[in-house]
Amino acid sequence: MLLLIGLWGISMNPALAQAQKLSPEVLDELKKVAAIYGMIQTDYVKPVEGTAVLASCMKGMLNKLDAPSAYLDKEEFEDFQRGPSKDVVGIGVEIVVRAGLPTVVSALEGSPASRAGLRPKDYIVEIDGHSMEESEVQDALKRLRGKPGTTVSLAIRRPGEMENRSLTLVREPTYLRRVSSRRAPFDIGYLRIPSVNDNTAADARAEFRKLQTPGPLRGLVLDLRNSPGGLLLSSIELAAMFLPPDAPVASTEGRLPESNKAWTANRDEILKSSYAKRDEWPEAMKSVPLLVLVNAGTASGAEIIAAALRDNNRAKLMGSKTFGRGTIQTIRPLSKDAAIKLTTAFYKTPGGRQLQGNGLEPDLQAPDLQRLEDAGTDQDPGLSKAVGWLRAPS
Repeated sequence: MLLLIGLWGISMNPALAQAQKLSPEVLDELKKVAAIYGMIQTDYVKPVEGTAVLASCMKGMLNKLDAPSAYLDKEEFEDFQRGPSKDVVGIGVEIVVRAGLPTVVSALEGSPASRAGLRPKDYIVEIDGHSMEESEVQDALKRLRGKPGTTVSLAIRRPGEMENRSLTLVREPTYLRRVSSRRAPFDIGYLRIPSVNDNTAADARAEFRKLQTPGPLRGLVLDLRNSPGGLLLSSIELAAMFLPPDAPVASTEGRLPESNKAWTANRDEILKSSYAKRDEWPEAMKSVPLLVLVNAGTASGAEIIAAALRDNNRAKLMGSKTFGRGTIQTIRPLSKDAAIKLTTAFYKTPGGRQLQGNGLEPDLQAPDLQRLEDAGTDQDPGLSKAVGWLRAPS
């Protein structure tokens, strides 16, 4: 499995060595935990499995930190290591937990979620009648998945609305769309990045060459709307194609030495990646006038790209505020049957801004897509506004 932004590296847990450094106050609180456990075992109205009580305690500790951090019991840890079953499908939606509810990051283009009208920042209140309040991402994903052709019922709450919406979707296989392009009017190029995987940067270069075939471009619209990001190094490469070699692209910040890293647009360094392609980078990508379309579904790696281009004064952002997602989680095994998923770093923009919980405010406003399928077409109001801005005299 390729490492995704927001997914996890595996390392052993050094935390037990810190037990001798606990303050007296913390030791007192741990004694209270032990006392409560003892009272539950002796005084509660019916017997309770002790390991289940302690597991809920550990889950509570991690859930209180942030939504991505979690305790993984035996079943959850095995599911993580195994990955989704090939005969189980979903509805084509990426989610995180916000305000105690599973929240839509992005619905994949052409997926059941997209066709049903799910939008970024929609809250999933119920799945098949089960309340999702205070649930974890893995629990929500498990309920959303099932056999192809089966249905799943959702109650969603859209920000700004008082009443829930009810939806019934049919589960089916969904596939990430590849980079696409078109030559818009007035010699303006349009390049859409629906997600970021190991082929995306090379595909973007190939599409850019096609756009230039009839002649030089007057400008380029880079569409990152509803793009949930993906692979970090591919996101770095995508930004770097438009920037000078020494331009800062992104950094990470955390308490561990290995959590503090920085990346620039240095092509030689980028090509050290095992899946970086060796095709030529079109020089015109570094100079073509550039505008980036963003919205609430622009997240994670897509936000890294957008921020890098704006912070280096390479492009303006047009659209609406981005999602604000940018953390790294590390899996730390506790035993062969349990582990924790712990947030260990934040992503930061070249300007030093933390993405997580903040997002990016656009420089220019534009109407958002009502239907994702309209992106890049003549029915796309954001593209029309972007073309008008690029063709206007500077």
